[in-house]
Amino acid sequence: MAEFNSNCSTTSDQDDSIDIQQLMEDIDFDNVYSMEQEINEYETDQFNIMYNTDDDDDDDDDNGTIEKSVTLKPIEEQIKSEKLNPLSTTIVNTKKPMTLKYIQDEIEKIPDYLMKRNKVFKQLIYETLTTMSISTSTNNMEDLRKIAISIYKIMVIQTYQLLWAAYLKSGMRQLIIPSKTQRAYSTMLPIWPKEIKLLLQADKHVNENETYFNFINAQLHELDDQLKQNQMKLNIKANHFQGYTLSIQNIIETYIEQHLHCLRMEIEHKIELIQYDYHIQILKLEYLRHKPNTFQKQLMKELCHSKYEQETTEQEVNLLKQQITYYTSTNQSFECLPIAHNSLIDSIQNSQIRQQLFLQYKDVAKQSRAKIFALYMKTAKEQRDEYKNKHEINLKKMWDAYNSTSDNDKISSTMLDLMHQRCMKISEYIKCIYKFKSQSFVSNSKS
Repeated sequence: MAEFNSNCSTTSDQDDSIDIQQLMEDIDFDNVYSMEQEINEYETDQFNIMYNTDDDDDDDDDNGTIEKSVTLKPIEEQIKSEKLNPLSTTIVNTKKPMTLKYIQDEIEKIPDYLMKRNKVFKQLIYETLTTMSISTSTNNMEDLRKIAISIYKIMVIQTYQLLWAAYLKSGMRQLIIPSKTQRAYSTMLPIWPKEIKLLLQADKHVNENETYFNFINAQLHELDDQLKQNQMKLNIKANHFQGYTLSIQNIIETYIEQHLHCLRMEIEHKIELIQYDYHIQILKLEYLRHKPNTFQKQLMKELCHSKYEQETTEQEVNLLKQQITYYTSTNQSFECLPIAHNSLIDSIQNSQIRQQLFLQYKDVAKQSRAKIFALYMKTAKEQRDEYKNKHEINLKKMWDAYNSTSDNDKISSTMLDLMHQRCMKISEYIKCIYKFKSQSFVSNSKS
C-alpha cells in the first residue's frame, strides 16, 4: 500500500485549494519500490559483467567500471526531489554475497512465525498434538516449537547451499550444459561471479582462481558442517519427544515452507542471474578469442551497453504501468491511505466545514498524484525511446561493419553471431530482473 504523509494542510477555512507543490513535496510512496532494496544492489554490481570487462587481455579503456549506466530512480526519490530527473548514470558497487556469518546471523534470528506469541503457529502446534493424541501440555508445546526451529534452520541452510554451489559451478565452468542447439564454447577460463570478486578483492600477484575456489569451498564445507550439527540436534529432540512422527515433521515443514517462499524466490533469482552472467562472460571471452582489434572491441562494448540501456528502460516502463494501475485502481480507497488523515482538518469541530475541506483536500491530492504519475510515465517513455534509438544506431554500426570492405572495420560472421547472442543474453538478464520485481510487487501488494 502506498503511504502518504499527513503533513499537508489548508492554510485557512476559506481556501478552496491546497498548494499542489507543497502537496507533492509531502507525498511519500515508501512502498512502491520496497522490493528493489535487495535486487537493485545486486543488479548494479552485475552491470559491468554484462558489457564491461576487467580481464588482463583487454585494452586499458575497457578495464574497470564504466562510469555511465542506466538506473531509474525509485518513484519516491523522484517525488521528494520535486522533479523527475533523467536516468541516473552512477554505478555503486555495494552488494556483497551472503557469507556464512551473515547466514548464521539470519538463522539465529528466530522469525516471528515461530515465536511463542504467534497465535497461528501456536494453534498449529495445538492441533497437531491433538490430532496425534499427544498431550498439549506446556512442555510438549515448547518442545515441538524447538523442533520446528531446528527444522527451520536446516531448511534455511539448504537454501543458501544452493546459492554457494552455483558460485562454485560458475568458477568450475559447469553452469552451461552443451546441447545440440547450443554453441560449443572453446574457452576454458573460469568465470568467477562478480560478487565473489568484490568480496575478496584478491591480490593480482596471487593465484586468483585458487583464492576464489578455496574461499567458496570453505563456505560450502562450513555450511555442510552447520547442516549436520542442526540435523543431529533435530534427531536428538525428535527422539526425546514421545509420539513424534514423520507426519508431524511434514506438517511443520509445510508451515515453514510457506513462510520461506520469499527467501527461496530470492535465492532462485540470484542463481538465475549468476547463470545469465556466466553466459554473458563466456560470450565476451569467446569474442576476445578471435583477437578483435580496437574498433571491433569498442563496437561490441557499445552495442552491449546500449542493449542494456534499451532493455532496462523498456522493462521499467512496463513495471511502472503495473504499479500505476495498482495504485489508481478503484479498490485502493483514498480514505484508507495515511494521507487521508490530516491533523488540521481532523481538528475542526464543525462537521460540515470539516467534510467540505476534506473533499477539497481529497480532490487536490488525487489530482496531484495523477499528475505525478503522468509526468513520471512521460519521462520514462521518453527515456525508453531515447535508448531505443541509440541501440538502433549501434545495430546499424554492427551491420555496416559486417558489410564493410575495410579489413580494419569489418567483423566476421562469427563475431556478428557472438554480438547477437550476447545482446540476447543481456536482454534475458534484464527481463529476469524485472520479472522478479513484478512478482515481488504483486506479493507485497497482497501482504
